[in-house]
Amino acid sequence: MPGHYAISLRQKLAIGSPLTHRRFAIGDIHGCCKTLKKMLEEVLRLRPVDTLYLLGDYIDRGPDSLGVLDYLLELQKSGFGIRLLKGNHEEMLLHAVADPAARKMWYVNGGCTTMRELGVNSPEAIPHRYLDLLTDLSYILATEDYVFVHAGLDFHTNDPVRDTSPQFMIWSREGQAESAKLGGRILVTGHNVTPLFAIQDSLVTQHITLDNGCYLKGEFGYGALVALDLDSLELLVQENIE
Repeated sequence: MPGHYAISLRQKLAIGSPLTHRRFAIGDIHGCCKTLKKMLEEVLRLRPVDTLYLLGDYIDRGPDSLGVLDYLLELQKSGFGIRLLKGNHEEMLLHAVADPAARKMWYVNGGCTTMRELGVNSPEAIPHRYLDLLTDLSYILATEDYVFVHAGLDFHTNDPVRDTSPQFMIWSREGQAESAKLGGRILVTGHNVTPLFAIQDSLVTQHITLDNGCYLKGEFGYGALVALDLDSLELLVQENIE
C-alpha cells in the first residue's frame, strides 16, 4: 500500500473546487479558529484563485486567537488571495505594545486571554511575526462595486472613502451608508454584532454587515461565522464548532 503523506493547505483547499474566480467577505472571527477552518475548507472550499476579504477582529473573546493568526500566516504563505482589514481589537493590541497606559483597555477586552494563548506575559513579548502581520493590516479596501472597512465610514464628510479617520473606521457604531458618496458601491462591515435575520435583511441595502458574534456560541440568532459571496449576494453560515 502507498505510504501516508501530508497534504498541504493549498492542496486541501483546492480539492473539488471550481477554477472560476470567486470573491467572499467574512465577518469578525474573534479566535474561532476551528470554525474559520471549516468555513474555508468545507463550506467555501477556497482556492488560491479566489479573493477573500476578512473584516478584522481576528483575536480576543474566542478560544484560539493564536490558531487564527497562525492560520492567516499559513494562508498567506500558501499563496491564497486574502485581503486583511484591521479591526479595533488588533489596534488595541498594537497600542498595548507601544504604550503601557493603553494596556488596560486591551486586557479587559480579551487581551489577557490572548496573551496566554501566545505564551507571553506582556504585549511587547509578542513574537514579531504576529506584530508584523497586524501592523501591515489595511483600514480600508475597495473594489469597483464594494468598499470594505471593519466598522463604518463617516458620511458626514464629503468623501467618506478618503476623509474618514482610521479610528472611525474601526470603532464606529453608526450604521448608515450613502450610495452616492460611495460612487454606487456597497459598504461591507463587521464590528457591530448583528442577529442573523438582520444580516440577511442588510443584503438589500447599501450597507451589508457580517458580524454575527461567532464567539457567542449557543445564543439564539448569534454564534456563527458569516461569509458573503460578493458576486451572488448569497450568505454562507457556519455555526461555532469550537
